Formats: sequence, C-alpha cells, structure tokens
Amino acid sequence: METDELLNNTVSSELLAELLPDKTREQWRTWLNNSRNQNRKIPYKIPFVKIGGGAFYRREELAKFADFEKSRQLGSIKLTGRAAEVIQAFGIGTANGSSTGKRLDVGMATLQQDQATGTPFVQLIASNPLQVFRLEIDAALALGKDLTEVATAGKRIADRANSPKDAKREQEEFEALYETVSDKNGCKIQRLKK
Repeated sequence: METDELLNNTVSSELLAELLPDKTREQWRTWLNNSRNQNRKIPYKIPFVKIGGGAFYRREELAKFADFEKSRQLGSIKLTGRAAEVIQAFGIGTANGSSTGKRLDVGMATLQQDQATGTPFVQLIASNPLQVFRLEIDAALALGKDLTEVATAGKRIADRANSPKDAKREQEEFEALYETVSDKNGCKIQRLKK
C-alpha cells in the first residue's frame, strides 16, 4: 500500500522557496500560514491536511501551486469565457490592439450585389488583419451617420484644443457677455451683463 508523502509547514516553505525563489523560506512559511485562514481571499488555496496541531501539504499540490504562480506572474494564464472574448475583441497583446481597441485599417468599401437575391450591400474590407464584412444598405447608412457625427465632434474638440484663435474667440465671446465687478489679488468676480 502506497502512502502520500506529507510535508510539514517548514519543509513545504523550503520547497516553495526553491520552486519560487522570489520569496524567502520565511516569507513562504508566513504565506502558507496566512493562506490557511478561511477568511482570507486569495486566488489559489493549496489543499492541506490537518493532523493534530499541524498542517501538512502534498508535494504534488505544492508543485501545482508553483506552476500556477509562475503562469500568473508571467501573465500566461489561459483565459476563458467572457474575459478571453474581451481580450480578443480589443486585440490586447497583438500588434494592432490596445486597451482602447484594435486599430481598424479599412482598405476599401465597395458596393456589391448579392448574386442569389440581387440585393445590393456594402462590402467593407479591413487590411490588417485581412477581414471582409458585409453591411446591409440600411446598416451601412446608419454606421456612416454615426461615424460622421462622432468624427465631426472629435475634430471640433481637437481643433479647439489646437487652435489659439478659437480660444481667443471664446474668451472674446465670454467677455462680451460678462462684466468684471471685482478684481482683487488676481481673483475676478464676474456677472452677466445687463
């Protein structure tokens, strides 16, 4: 009959210090003590066996934790579900992706006609990575309208920030509407002109 090898807290902390040298043996001993506290929320709880007053760990469980911790530190944990979907949608970690989204390199937009139904549609071709999208006419018009509105607003904001003339004009407009009633120690009090 084969029995599991159980390692006490001291030996377990020494093994973790070998497998994960970013912490000392003493730091791992403290970490193991703290991780057994059921009130603490930690990402990985190492299973342990309580015998008498001591806690004992299986070598395999410590090795699994070390693998998990190395993956976590390197950021190589394989995400699944919604988290993976979001990372992929934004292109995080890819050449043209960022935390604000993928850069869209539109190569061409053409008018096409469905051969089966004769219905026209817009074909949008993105260059990097190469992807081809089909937009129904109403969807293309709605997207065009939305893009025009937000791009125009963005341009207006950028122009205002980059143009001293606009800032000067805004100041002149403000001064035409308001009068200074007090100007003491660099603090102006203004009110709407009557």
